[in-house]
Amino acid sequence: MRIIYLISFLLFPLFSRAQTTSKSVSVVSSYAVDQNSSWTIDLLQQQKFHAFKQNDKINIGYNRDAAVWCRFIVKNVNTSQSTKTWLCFNNNHIDSLSLYDGKVIKTIGDRTVGKSPFIETLAFELNLQPNEERLVWVRVKKVTSYLDFSYSLENQDYLEAKSSRKTALTSFFIGIVFLLLMINAILFLMTKDRLYVYYIGYSILTAFYTAITTNFAKHVLFPEFRFFSEGRVYTGALWYIALSIFLGHFLKLKENQPVKHKLIIALGGINFLLILISVSLLVLYKDVEFRYFFVLGYIIFLASIFILFWSAVAHLKIEKTQAVYALLAFVPQLVWGACLILKTFEIIPQSLGDNWMLFISLYEVFLFGYILSRNYIDIFLKNNELMQEVIFEKESSLRAISEVQLRERRNIANIIHDNVGSKIAHIIHLFDMRNVGLAKQTINELAEDIREISHKILPKALDEGALVSSLQSQISSLNAGLTDAKIELFCYDFPDKIDEKWIYDVYLITLEVINNAIKHGNAELITIELYKYPKNYHFQFTDDGLGFDLQKTSKGFGLENIEKRVNYYKGNFEISSVKNEGTIIQINIPSHR
Repeated sequence: MRIIYLISFLLFPLFSRAQTTSKSVSVVSSYAVDQNSSWTIDLLQQQKFHAFKQNDKINIGYNRDAAVWCRFIVKNVNTSQSTKTWLCFNNNHIDSLSLYDGKVIKTIGDRTVGKSPFIETLAFELNLQPNEERLVWVRVKKVTSYLDFSYSLENQDYLEAKSSRKTALTSFFIGIVFLLLMINAILFLMTKDRLYVYYIGYSILTAFYTAITTNFAKHVLFPEFRFFSEGRVYTGALWYIALSIFLGHFLKLKENQPVKHKLIIALGGINFLLILISVSLLVLYKDVEFRYFFVLGYIIFLASIFILFWSAVAHLKIEKTQAVYALLAFVPQLVWGACLILKTFEIIPQSLGDNWMLFISLYEVFLFGYILSRNYIDIFLKNNELMQEVIFEKESSLRAISEVQLRERRNIANIIHDNVGSKIAHIIHLFDMRNVGLAKQTINELAEDIREISHKILPKALDEGALVSSLQSQISSLNAGLTDAKIELFCYDFPDKIDEKWIYDVYLITLEVINNAIKHGNAELITIELYKYPKNYHFQFTDDGLGFDLQKTSKGFGLENIEKRVNYYKGNFEISSVKNEGTIIQINIPSHR
């Protein structure tokens, strides 16, 4: 909500209005509607005029070629000083305003090369001598559109201050929008996520719509351009089509709500088709009745708002946070759209106005710019955490490998010390005693012990891929030394020789599992089963030992090391154990041959 408060605070001076009419000037005003735009100054005295006051809105509604003539009798009530005031019209998108002040004629407006001195309003300067009363006429013209306006008399200081403030704030907001565009363009280049492209397109149209609606485009950027009124309508329509596409991808409607996604795309397509047809007719056939295009466009616009709002509500069950963001964007838009449609059909006297739409568009650009940037930061931080976990796992694996190597070296050292070392000392003693025959016999026994130790550490047959025979030999040797336990080996379609890099690890894993089952599980029967399938090898180790509770007991260093070695070969490690009912370990390793 903080971003909403910030934008509201910054926009408040732009939308606020103060009455600063000079008390030294009085005005009597009236108007008449020329339906065919055929009146001249000479004919005005014959027409019937209707009185209206400052800041009273004159709503002509939809017109095809009407003009409104306004009569102003302005008087300087100060009898000693001259005064200057500005006759202001609050609709910047009037096609033309023509002032008839005696012999002086001035013209400003959207379809003219002339422009108002102030971005805030279309204004004419009036200089009055002391106690002077003057009659001026203003012809208000807007072709094929809705026409409403009001007038006021303002002093120059107020208009300059308000115009400067509006120019500064509009420049600030457009600058922020383009800053967000650059940020999201960078994010797109980094992530290749199309959502950022949709946001960029939607934001560019928002910037165009803002510049036109605030009169910034006409007053500052392109004063010679004469079609900003049409540009505002079509840019607004394209802006909403882009917003619909962006929100559809933001809520992932294609995957989560495909029917609503198709409806939104269809409505957007119809609106785009209406734009193309109306632009073509505007260029080729200016007398065509455009009222129905406007009405149909507004109906489709409101239908799109409703469907997107409905989709956001339904999305609450799928992804609550994203849905809440979409609802925050659509609540003010739904209110504005409903008021606009109701005013169009003259059900309510007035809508919320263009400033409200400007506020909504800027608010949504800031909101979604913030959301997308924050989402990327969250993803970046999450990826950073995952990277730290990967680094930690690698460090753990290195530590595990180091500990295994150290343990194996200790075992080898103990074997050499206990068997080889003692026999070498005995042989040396026999040579000292000159008992050569017994020394030779002991040397032969030592050679046999070394071969047996080498076979226990890593059988030579493994180099030729003979995993089964190596395990059979080792299990036979182990069974010979066991009194209370038995080890069984079964093979099912398992080849006698295999050419796989993991053969040494599987051999050592098997010995580790056997050792754990006997030493820690007190197992009486250990069953080893080897399977060969078309795409993988399967190893199953079953014992009837003590077992353990997986929920309460960690795997321990040995099992974790086995799992890491299996994972290294893209394999799968599973263990199931029940206390006092034994343990089952299953390993699957893909075949690369």
